[in-house]
Amino acid sequence: MSAEPKRLSLFSQSSFPTPVSPVLLATSPTLNLAATVTNGNTLTIRRAEGELVSSTTERGLNIQALCWKADGQYLAVAWDDGTVRLVGVENTKVVHRISVSQPAGPDAEPEPITYIAWARNLTGRRHFGKDDGDDVANRLQSLGISSADGFDLSGAGGKGNGLVDLPHALTFLEIDTSLPKLSPLPVSGGTGHDMFVFSTTASLESMFAPLKPEDNDVVDVTVVGTRDGSLHLSIYDSFQIGSFQIPIKQGSSPTSSQIVGGFELCLHSSHPKVSTHSLLLRTAGEERADFMYLVPMDLRFVSYSPVNLSLLASKTTILQKLLRYVKQTQIHIINEWWSTRELPSRFLSFIQEDLQKMDSGPTTIVQALYHIVLTGHVHRPVREWLIDSIAERGHKRWEKAVIPGLENLRNLIHQNMLPAIERCTLILSRLSGIARFHEEEDHIGFTNAEITRLVDILSAFNLVCHKVLLIVMEELELFRVFSSWLRITIDRVSSSSVSEEVMEKEALLDPSKVLRYIEKYLINSPMATYLAKVPQEVWDGDWERVQQSSSVLNDLDEQLRLEQTGKPYMQALPQMAFLVDFLTKKAGDVFNNIAEAEKRSVRFGQAVKLELVAPGRSAPETFTLVDMKMCSAPKFNGVDGITYTAIVSAENPLDIGIFETRIEIINGISSAPSTAFYVSASLDPHADGRVVDVKFMNEEVVLALCHPEGKQPHILWIPFRPQNPRYQQTNSSIASLSRDTPASSVRRLGLTGDLASFVPVRMEVMEADGSRGGVPARVCLLDSGCVNYRVFALPEFGV
Repeated sequence: MSAEPKRLSLFSQSSFPTPVSPVLLATSPTLNLAATVTNGNTLTIRRAEGELVSSTTERGLNIQALCWKADGQYLAVAWDDGTVRLVGVENTKVVHRISVSQPAGPDAEPEPITYIAWARNLTGRRHFGKDDGDDVANRLQSLGISSADGFDLSGAGGKGNGLVDLPHALTFLEIDTSLPKLSPLPVSGGTGHDMFVFSTTASLESMFAPLKPEDNDVVDVTVVGTRDGSLHLSIYDSFQIGSFQIPIKQGSSPTSSQIVGGFELCLHSSHPKVSTHSLLLRTAGEERADFMYLVPMDLRFVSYSPVNLSLLASKTTILQKLLRYVKQTQIHIINEWWSTRELPSRFLSFIQEDLQKMDSGPTTIVQALYHIVLTGHVHRPVREWLIDSIAERGHKRWEKAVIPGLENLRNLIHQNMLPAIERCTLILSRLSGIARFHEEEDHIGFTNAEITRLVDILSAFNLVCHKVLLIVMEELELFRVFSSWLRITIDRVSSSSVSEEVMEKEALLDPSKVLRYIEKYLINSPMATYLAKVPQEVWDGDWERVQQSSSVLNDLDEQLRLEQTGKPYMQALPQMAFLVDFLTKKAGDVFNNIAEAEKRSVRFGQAVKLELVAPGRSAPETFTLVDMKMCSAPKFNGVDGITYTAIVSAENPLDIGIFETRIEIINGISSAPSTAFYVSASLDPHADGRVVDVKFMNEEVVLALCHPEGKQPHILWIPFRPQNPRYQQTNSSIASLSRDTPASSVRRLGLTGDLASFVPVRMEVMEADGSRGGVPARVCLLDSGCVNYRVFALPEFGV
């Protein structure tokens, strides 16, 4: 060990206003941000110096786990209602909700969420199999053509042969970026969980960001564990694969016994190049354990998928978001339409009652206003209504309720709904092409017929939107004329003499447009066919009928013809809400089928029991600190995984032990793991004291936070990969590993700053990241008071 400790430079420090939970502290991997939890349910994201970025809370709920996405775009927050909410950084708006645990009964509580991990994997045969580009390169070279002859277009990030993978490039060719951007929805007028999600341009750009070229072969996997030993998988933020009960298999044979239940997920580890993940389970409800199980989880959809997983998952995820956007837009449209009808309906209800009491003359307001336009004569009840109930103030309110409302309706359809429909159409076209290419030979979870069905429903909805838009445009034009006429009529009946100005205005009006508005729009708008509520029994009946329909678009066209001729028709089918819900339901069926296809390719391998029994003792040692790291082990025909599990036990608090678990992977399937144990470092009781926390830094180094009594805390920088390993079998299933490790390889790293009152109790270690301006490798420490938080930059050492 180096005699003179190198001191870490202070990168940033913060002082929180109130104590935070030490177990609910998450540092952003790409920015100098920290997510903290206070009072159990208040989530805050802060910059250096404790500057508040955003904060949110959920009444009556508590936070159970936190985890950042690898690119720092979202933060996953697990609440005790069994839901993981993905929130943005700047405003903590909930952009996605993942339902993980459902209560077993009406009075039961959801299973607590114990752990969240967000992993990133490379996917496809470009990484897990032989690349077609290699074959093409070899064939070109055999013809005497080198990659330098106009083929070297892949840039710095390309492969060694420099060839462009044209099919791959065409697969990910995006035209969405050439479309107009989606417009934000109004803050008011929405309902449900998504009412604020689509209200800002920044939120929309974040949710509908195009797939980056560097992410074409990358899949983000979200792993959520619950107290009952279940595990929930989702990819690409919100595309849910499903839930699994983690089995603890006792042997490699399919008939081997297995343990189900009683254990919970406490740690997860993965490597981008390894399709198998490692799960670490401990006895449910216990903080410390004297044994744990390491369970390999094979994600076959990562190593092999008949269709590019990144393309399929990104398109289906964006389609899910678009359908949510369409639903919120539809809710805004209906609410806006109701607001244009509410005040005029109240005004008209006053006069309708008076007209029905008349012995002679018009009995409806339509007849009365028609009479005024044609003859200029105003009946007494109408005159009183215009003077007393409407007047100038009422007319302004009427106009203010209708004109802005119709303009908002026009904008919602033209600027929000139709662009979203256009984007949905493009995605369905892409999915249709994928289905036609693969469905004859591969099980991808959906067929071209199912996508064609969605296109048919979307076309019917598109037709309804265009019809409503035409009605809105006409009603807006006619109402402006009617409103001008109504104001002139009010002025005329309110005065004994008619001014020349009023007569000139009246002469300029087109009476045919006034009559058309009175007849067609005053009492009942044609938009009611598409926006008004229908009885639930009518809705349910039409829902059952449309399930058997071969073409929703043709049925809709037929029903609209019946409606125009005054014949009975399916009243729910033309409804915007009906078509949106039906489209969402059928799309959900496709999503579920895709998820089921991916779910079938998830496999759990043979478990390894991690346990230490010292010579001469019968009881196993109790693990007080645990962390794990997966590393890749390239081989000729693929890549294997090696999982290192670092432990500190209560019986040997000065030793940092390592379990090395080798997992051979063939075609995405893991074989029976082999495990060995060795002591990575033994601490000096006087110089190092006790180990407060231990965390892996990367694939070569593990860091130990030490605090000797009466001295300042420091970090031990320990290379853990065994050099020249020698394995020796023992009486247990865990072999003993000896290695060559020079003592000088362990470095002691001191901390800078005032450490008199700073007693760290929690450590996080983050690797360097250059994606957003660059942050160095960091050690993040929280003090015993859970108020002071310091971040130290780690130096670069050669291992």
